[in-house]
Amino acid sequence: MWNAYHDGDPSRPVEPNENAAPGLAPPPPAGLDPVNLMVDGEHFVVTRRPGSPGTYDFDWTSHPESYGFTVGANSEWRPDLTEMTEEIRSFLSQVDKETGYLRD
Repeated sequence: MWNAYHDGDPSRPVEPNENAAPGLAPPPPAGLDPVNLMVDGEHFVVTRRPGSPGTYDFDWTSHPESYGFTVGANSEWRPDLTEMTEEIRSFLSQVDKETGYLRD
């Protein structure tokens, strides 16, 4: 039988825990926490998109508007800090310095 959830999927249902305390969620597994990066003077928060293995959202939090980008690769892709920084630099190189947005 096939499984609708990837093994590491944080949205995967779990068995009830009799010792669970209401309102206290367990911490996310290591490696799934948001990553804060400062690249070339710009601040980004990188998170893995729940339910979509290999997809990461890069939120440009130092931009005056809600702006950023998404990178989707194969489900096994787990970028390290160097890869995340390279993705951000590639994105920033395409941003028009006058408008602060991607060029048309």
